[in-house]
Amino acid sequence: MKQVVVITAVGQDRPGIVAALAKAMFDIGANLDDATMTRLHDAFATMVSAALPEGMSVDDCRAALAPIAASSGLTVTVQAVPSDRVDDAPPDHLLTVYGTDKPGIVYHVTQRLGERGINITDMDTRRAGSDESPLYIMLLEIASGDADLTKDLAELREELQVDITLQTLNREAL
Repeated sequence: MKQVVVITAVGQDRPGIVAALAKAMFDIGANLDDATMTRLHDAFATMVSAALPEGMSVDDCRAALAPIAASSGLTVTVQAVPSDRVDDAPPDHLLTVYGTDKPGIVYHVTQRLGERGINITDMDTRRAGSDESPLYIMLLEIASGDADLTKDLAELREELQVDITLQTLNREAL
């Protein structure tokens, strides 16, 4: 059975990091699956899942990525994904939160979802606007199943003084 790994890399942003990581994985015959990459202020951050070729170990993958880490100043980790994991329900809704930036938005929204047993499958947040008028934007892909979130979202809107929308997610879109 092929080993699946999750690779994380964090460091100072510069052009060519994604290409260098992808080339190292291509050179060892790994197949990249899900990936996400972003800039956080001036830092580069990525998470990638990949299937290693038959017979390749996690340590072999780490060794292949070590030269990239050393030459680019990245902190790179490679973790095995357990093969006995249970697939959770796929995301079915997109939850958007938009409002004046203040501490606690992420905590309150994600806590409420967790209390309802709703899994967050993807989350993106951004601070926008100016220092005088800061805005906070949060996008969450969630697997809500049959949960009715109407009351929860109304309470969160009132408590946090933000706009919250819930849309059915097109399963074929990224």
